[in-house]
Amino acid sequence: MAVQGFSAAMAGGVSALLTMPLDTIKTRLQVLENEENGRRGPTIGQTVRKLVKEGGWTACYRGLGPRWASMSMSATTMITTYEFLKRLSAKNQEV
Repeated sequence: MAVQGFSAAMAGGVSALLTMPLDTIKTRLQVLENEENGRRGPTIGQTVRKLVKEGGWTACYRGLGPRWASMSMSATTMITTYEFLKRLSAKNQEV
């Protein structure tokens, strides 16, 4: 089960790394008011340009550490629990 736990932690971390820019953009769009004085909020393209202009491409990865830890622990907990219950179930069926 150690291999599955380690693999789950790495998979969770890699998925955090790959999806962090999308999550950052989504959060920015959610925070900005969409209908202020009858005007629409910024588009995704405008949001990306503003984000990169303010902090470069590294701004897309601000907060990666906590997200990496959270997603890694979540994936590890899910996979190791699944593996434990699967083995427990198989052991009970043999008896």
